[in-house]
Amino acid sequence: MLWEDSVGNIQRLTQAGVIMPGATLTQDDQKLINGLSEAEVSALISISEKLTPDFVQRHLSGGGGGAASAAQGAIGIVF
Repeated sequence: MLWEDSVGNIQRLTQAGVIMPGATLTQDDQKLINGLSEAEVSALISISEKLTPDFVQRHLSGGGGGAASAAQGAIGIVF
C-alpha cells in the first residue's frame, strides 16, 4: 500500500512538472515522496502552477550554488 502511494505521488508530481520527467530518484527520495500526504502533494502542485518556470529558475533553484548565487539573493528550497 505504501509503495502504491509513493508511485502515485511520483506520477502526480511528474505529470504536474514538479518532478522532471526521467529524474533519477534514490530510495531516500522515494521514501520522502512516499511520506507526503495528499494535501502536501496538492500544495506542491498548486504552488508550481502559480510560479512561472522563469521565477523558479531565478529565485528557487539556487542558480547553481556558490557565491554568485548568494550574491544574487537566490534561495534554495529543499523538498
